Amino acid sequence: MDKKEKEEFMKQKRAAYKKARTFGLFLFIVVMAFCCILGLMIPVRPKESVLEKRELAKFPQITVSGVLDGSYFSDISTWYSDSYPLRDVWMSGSNAMKKLYGIKTKQIVSNKGTADEIPVVTKNENEETSEAVTEESEQESVQTEVTTALAESTPAKATAPAQIVLPTDDPSYSLPAITGQTLNGVYVEGDTGYGMYFFNQQAATTYIDMVNRTADTFAGTANVYTMLVPNSEAFYLTDEERAQLEPDWRNEKAATDYYVASFNSNVKNIDIYDVLAAHTDEYIYFRTDHHWTGLGAYYAYTAWAQEKGVDAHALEEYEQVTFPGFTGSYYTETQAAAMEANPDTVIAYKPLTCDRMTFTDTDGNTLNWPIINDVSGYRSTQKYSCFAAGDQPFSYIENPNVANGQACILVKESYADAFVPYLTDHYQFIYWFDYREYNGNITEYIRTVTQTEGINTVDIMFLNGLDPISSIESMNRLNSLMQ
Repeated sequence: MDKKEKEEFMKQKRAAYKKARTFGLFLFIVVMAFCCILGLMIPVRPKESVLEKRELAKFPQITVSGVLDGSYFSDISTWYSDSYPLRDVWMSGSNAMKKLYGIKTKQIVSNKGTADEIPVVTKNENEETSEAVTEESEQESVQTEVTTALAESTPAKATAPAQIVLPTDDPSYSLPAITGQTLNGVYVEGDTGYGMYFFNQQAATTYIDMVNRTADTFAGTANVYTMLVPNSEAFYLTDEERAQLEPDWRNEKAATDYYVASFNSNVKNIDIYDVLAAHTDEYIYFRTDHHWTGLGAYYAYTAWAQEKGVDAHALEEYEQVTFPGFTGSYYTETQAAAMEANPDTVIAYKPLTCDRMTFTDTDGNTLNWPIINDVSGYRSTQKYSCFAAGDQPFSYIENPNVANGQACILVKESYADAFVPYLTDHYQFIYWFDYREYNGNITEYIRTVTQTEGINTVDIMFLNGLDPISSIESMNRLNSLMQ
């Protein structure tokens, strides 16, 4: 190749490079313009993330203080990025790329908890502890803002059971897409997630004081039960493993013992820890979700039956329904490829005497619903909502086939969803409140039930996971509802 040919070759090469660079720049501008235009299309912005099982940030309301301190503009930035159109599609693509790295056998995700030391309290110190708890709660529990907010909202009024009218079915209604809770941290081992437990003394004090106060308030008119549900890690990880993974990770058995020892003599605790420990070789907890399974809830039900003095139904008496392909909160939090490849199966057991319930949702709609709902067509992350309509503010069952005049009132979060179906055959009336969503005065509702003609026995049960009651914000809210 002579000099002239070389010059011509280099000229063509430079032209091709320039053309490619121009095209690349043009493509970049087009993509950026498309993304900007897409970002400005407010009507197509999602309001919830199915992938993350949460509501997305809303456009902030403008206030003088927000403009002056800059938080208004910061909230706009958060809204813009959090509710970007096709958010779940982009995240799914990102997760797909990460999965090309290979399956991680062990990992810690979103470790964001700190913990207090768990005090050691013996049962014979119970009454002294109760007094100390009350005093400490009055000093430390900061709940003014929560109480004010609830007072300003429109509360759900207590209605006597006999006055409630069952609505007709609405076939067009579907359960809310968001259900679950924020996790403190998740440890993933293979295809199984374990929730980290971080004990909070202030939250524990608030909860104990509230339960003791309720038991004293209704002493002689209602029985007060507690049920503390541990995470799966309590049975499948050792203290040594927890300490190596996270120094603040606390022992749930020690926490359970502390709570139980701190309850006063008017509180009946249902010990389910040892009952569950005896069945750890069975499918009592999900791998991809923080909840127990229908089977785990069943074993807890047998412990309740023993404490109450009634006969529990044998498991084989129930009709069993199965919903495969469930990926729960641990998968949502971690997006672990091994969990997606090996999802859970939700197994539910239908009550023997009644199959319908009624609930009021967050929008005030009142619906008649199956106690065990067919969720075959639901998203993979929503199949736990087959139990008792999921997390609704207020729900109840009036069993036409049980006429014993007994009522049960549950104050709960999502662990109770799988437990409620087993109670159906033992009570004429069951009412349950999800304190995360309900805005009325639960104590006043309980008082109404105890004074209702035709009800001769009232059982109040606080059924909650140890992890949820370690949130001081949640416990302040619950405490304000139980005043």
